[in-house]
Amino acid sequence: MSSGGVWSGDVAWGASLAHVPMRFVAQESTCSLLWRLAAAQGVSVDFLLDDLGQGPQGQRALEPRLAEVYLSGPALERLGAMMRVPPVRLQRAMPHLRAAHLLPGGQARWHWPWVPSGGYLVRCCPLCAASREAGGDVWLVWPDPWRLCARHGRFTECARTGPARAVDVRALPECVRAHRRRERLERRWGQTGGFLLADAFAVTGWWWRHAPAAVPWRERARRARLPLLSTGTAWLLIYPEAVALARLLLRHELDRSASPVQRWGAARARLREEAAALANGLGLTVEAWSVPVAEWLARHHHLDEDRPAAAGGGPAPVRTQAHAGDDAPGSLVDRGCLPWDWTDTSVPV
Repeated sequence: MSSGGVWSGDVAWGASLAHVPMRFVAQESTCSLLWRLAAAQGVSVDFLLDDLGQGPQGQRALEPRLAEVYLSGPALERLGAMMRVPPVRLQRAMPHLRAAHLLPGGQARWHWPWVPSGGYLVRCCPLCAASREAGGDVWLVWPDPWRLCARHGRFTECARTGPARAVDVRALPECVRAHRRRERLERRWGQTGGFLLADAFAVTGWWWRHAPAAVPWRERARRARLPLLSTGTAWLLIYPEAVALARLLLRHELDRSASPVQRWGAARARLREEAAALANGLGLTVEAWSVPVAEWLARHHHLDEDRPAAAGGGPAPVRTQAHAGDDAPGSLVDRGCLPWDWTDTSVPV
């Protein structure tokens, strides 16, 4: 190794780059890092790619809001040499530089597919990015198509669902409270909390599709100066109702787990009554709110007898067959049991 890079034959990778220290941002996409590195060095991203290895014929750099870049192991070594840091440090911060996402083979190469694997490209809270002296927009690999930073009160989303805005949620304290309740629910109930949150968003999203101008949602959109019909920011507008419904679904599951089969009817009746009260606060008709609740109850009727109940006072798993084999760490879009995607406005619900 020379002072300016790693030598391979007659080539020193990164030898032409100045030593400009960069601070890392947790969960940053590889593409976002390359664009920041190129800006810091005053070169193009394509210049960096030429040093990193070979790419598909005709494929060039894409903006980090649109796509992600994947590297092979040798290309990762070259990136570490360019930045004067061990590759393991890059892997700790950038999820798509970890072993599971490296391109196979012993050649230094890169690939820039349109659709990233394992998550969404979501804008980092600009105040978090500024605290890391990142400069400009930073894009994260995130499990959901949106993110709420409770520390700075900013909601950001995947650019494919709308503009790369950072919504100031200090005008929506009920949404911040809902976010903190969601975090507590997931910490306390583990995968059960994750499954039921996904189901609750699917039900509440159905309600939103049928009544997007419900008074609470319209009022939140007005306070935050958001469009009423954007599926990207609808996650924020419906957040309080979705978390409230998730808690009702959890209570229903706990009631069932503590009751004989003969008393499950009472648990179902209680959930319908409580869901009706929540929906009435939105001004929904019975036809609008009851259909997704009935579908959820039908799918959560049969238990998976092969899945044991919790032992030792730990969180009880969702033992319904509808969630058998589901991926608990996945997106709220993917880990629910209901068959519709309420964010796809091209499909009726």
